[in-house]
Amino acid sequence: MPSIAQIKHLASLRMSKYRQKYGQFVVEGRKQVEEVFHSGWEIEGIWGTPAFAERFSPAYDFEWMTEDENKKCSGFDTPPGVMALVRMPEMKELDLLEPFVLALDGISDPGNMGTIIRLADWYGLKQILASEDCVDVYNAKCLSATMGSFLRVEVVYSKLHPAAAGRRVYGAFLDGTSVHGMKMESPSMLIVGSESHGIRPEAESLVTEKITIPGKGHAESLNAGIATAILLDNLLR
Repeated sequence: MPSIAQIKHLASLRMSKYRQKYGQFVVEGRKQVEEVFHSGWEIEGIWGTPAFAERFSPAYDFEWMTEDENKKCSGFDTPPGVMALVRMPEMKELDLLEPFVLALDGISDPGNMGTIIRLADWYGLKQILASEDCVDVYNAKCLSATMGSFLRVEVVYSKLHPAAAGRRVYGAFLDGTSVHGMKMESPSMLIVGSESHGIRPEAESLVTEKITIPGKGHAESLNAGIATAILLDNLLR
């Protein structure tokens, strides 16, 4: 059973500032914990509820945690019943030798961020460049949306302009050249902004070609996750 101090510590890691302070984060859910367990990342503790153990019979050892304790520590309204305390890996710099860079400007929704990380994994990207105010990848909802892809795709938080040097920079806008049938130049960068604000002026100044996803209906916009999926599928095929 976790101690009172451990419960307080696990609960504190719901906030980004404490994750950064301690260099730890919490992974929740059967699939996520299993993937971390087999990944080689440093796990500092696993806790599960009796209901979780009875339903899934996990193959790894863990300490017991009551339903009430799980709720106090979880980043979800309905906790999945198992959580792992994981040490953050050492952050690497962006690999500027890669011919293609996916860059995110001001993505604040954890679900969108997680979806984009999963997409990057699908298309074989090892890193994502994110502006320093993008949502923390270790946010519980973001981790859940990655479906384990956070283990294979590193998010590098930094200013966007150094990576843009010497590249053709494509920016996703509501107006621009249709992405359908476009032949991407190399080396290149794709910048995607948030649904609410789009690409902001500082990042827009880096863009050398505005591109868009042609629509036929009346929706005002697509969320960042869906837009990124369509753009990557067209540019990386």
